[in-house]
Amino acid sequence: MQRWGMSQNPRGRALVSRYILDKGFYDRLRAARPTFRLVEQFIVPPYGGRGFTVRKGQAFRFTDVEGPQIGDVALWNADDPRREYFRPSHSMSVEGMFINLYTRLWSDVPMFRPMATCIEDTVRTASPEKGWHNHFPGSHCTPEIREMSTGRAGLNACHLNFLQAVEPFGLTEPDIHDNFMVFQRLRIDPVRGVRIFGKTDAKKGDIIEFFAEINLLVALSVCPSGDGKRVKDPDKLVVRPIGVEIYDTGIEPKESPRWADWRPTWRGRWVPPPPLSAAPASR
Repeated sequence: MQRWGMSQNPRGRALVSRYILDKGFYDRLRAARPTFRLVEQFIVPPYGGRGFTVRKGQAFRFTDVEGPQIGDVALWNADDPRREYFRPSHSMSVEGMFINLYTRLWSDVPMFRPMATCIEDTVRTASPEKGWHNHFPGSHCTPEIREMSTGRAGLNACHLNFLQAVEPFGLTEPDIHDNFMVFQRLRIDPVRGVRIFGKTDAKKGDIIEFFAEINLLVALSVCPSGDGKRVKDPDKLVVRPIGVEIYDTGIEPKESPRWADWRPTWRGRWVPPPPLSAAPASR
C-alpha cells in the first residue's frame, strides 16, 4: 500500500510532506544499470532545442559532452500533452526545491503523479553553501526577459528553443508551461527571497539521468546562459552542446498514486465531508 508521511530531504532541507517512494525499487533499478540497452542518442547543439519521446520504463540521460553547460527541460504526458504536463510548484511542495537522487518530477492536477524520477546525478558541488544544482525554482528565459536584461532584441532564449522542440509534435507556444533546470547552480537569498545563480560545477562528462514513470514527451533547451557565469556582454557567453541518451531498462514502473475525484460532485462551492467518526444512519 502507498503511504503518506514526513521525510527528511537528503540534502538537509526542511521536512516536507511527501508521497513515500519505494527506495528499494530504485536501488534495484540503479543496480541493473549494466543491463540497460541504449536505443537512441543524439546531441542538441548550442542555442538549440529538441523534443523526444520516452516510453514508461525507459531511462533518459543528459550529458555535458564538451564542458559545463546549463539545460532547461520540460515534460508532457506523450499520450495527452495538453491535459498532463510537468508542474514545478507541485513538485516543490512534495520534493523540495532541488533535484537529486530519488527526486520525483510531478505533473499538474488532476493526475498529480510522478512523471519521472532521478536515478543518477554525478555533479559534485564544490561549495554547498553557494548553491545546489538541478532545481525547480524559476522559469526559462524568454526573448522579452533577455531584451529587458540586456537592452538587445533578437537574442536566443529557451522559450524559442522549447518552441523548436515541441512544434514537430503538434504543440504550440500556449502548450509551453514551466520546466526544471539541469546543471545550473542556484541558491535563494533568505533575506530578500531572490534567486542567485552562479557558474555551474558541472564538468565535461557529468550526467543526470531519469526513469520515466509514464510515457513522456521531453523537451530540452540548451540555455544561452552557457555555464551560468555572469557576463555583461551576451556575445561573450560560451554555449556548449548537451548529449541525450535513451535506454531500455527492462523494468516496469510502479503504479502511480490515485486520488479521490471530487469533480463529479462539485456544485460551485466546497461542502464539508461527514466526520470520520460518523456512524451510518440506523434503519
